[in-house]
Amino acid sequence: MNTQGTTNQISIPRFQGTYSIPNAALYIYATMHNGTRFRLNTRHLHRWTKEGLAGGYLVGIHDHRLFITFKDLISLRIVAAMRANGIKSREIMIAENELRKHFSWDYPFTMADLWTAKPDVFIKAKGILLSASRHMQSAMDFFEEYLQPVHGLTFDLFGSSATWQPHNGVLLDPQVQYGEPCIHGTRVPTQVIWAFHQAGDGLDELALMYGLQRNQLEDAIAWEKRLQEAAA
Repeated sequence: MNTQGTTNQISIPRFQGTYSIPNAALYIYATMHNGTRFRLNTRHLHRWTKEGLAGGYLVGIHDHRLFITFKDLISLRIVAAMRANGIKSREIMIAENELRKHFSWDYPFTMADLWTAKPDVFIKAKGILLSASRHMQSAMDFFEEYLQPVHGLTFDLFGSSATWQPHNGVLLDPQVQYGEPCIHGTRVPTQVIWAFHQAGDGLDELALMYGLQRNQLEDAIAWEKRLQEAAA
């Protein structure tokens, strides 16, 4: 039986999606490069939200029951990636403030592709490479060969982050299943596939049940394994 797309969902704005801080930390840490010296945990996310590096409405809030939106999640994911690339908190705060001020963006780290080259954060504006952590100073073109991307996002017509692909074949879209990780192009949460597979259902059986290809299921299971490893 093909169950794909049969569940009706309440329509919610694109900027929504609901994530607890522990789940957000798990998703983010699972996407960080193996071998990074930066061990992300929930304390980092609580501190960054309190400092205003997610949504401005979270400034000063420290509540262990805190839930955040998709844009908050993406902002925190970008901060974590920059920290993992060796960028210090001071430079990140400067970059966030400069981008907010220069472009009037409410969520600066969700609005454009960013790059890092220790110790700075870079953005391209009209083809010009700018160092956001150095108060929007222009940078020499040769810097580009040293840049590390902080990407994995797609952007909507307004230039705002619309979805996040944390793993091949897996997508977080705030308009689908409240932003839960799903198999790309479907409404099937990866955790559902993982649960059935752990209970003994084979991939061929699941493929028939959900009308999916075997490789889609393999990607979903691989992502869930990454989450398990990140939680260990």
